[in-house]
Amino acid sequence: MREKTIYEKIAEKYNTTPEEVRREMRIVIDAGFDNPDPAVQEEWKKMTLKGERPTPEEVINYAVKKLKGK
Repeated sequence: MREKTIYEKIAEKYNTTPEEVRREMRIVIDAGFDNPDPAVQEEWKKMTLKGERPTPEEVINYAVKKLKGK
């Protein structure tokens, strides 16, 4: 049996779908990425991005690394 993804776990907890969780994360990430606050923009610059904007997976990975103190 495969392990549930973080999206599946969140969806289950909030009675929605994994796709909806990812879509909502994308909306919040875009809003944060567009925030003109210099401190917020500096934090975004610390992330390694594959594209112009961070994906939900990139944000999750960054948050995990920050929590682990890396």
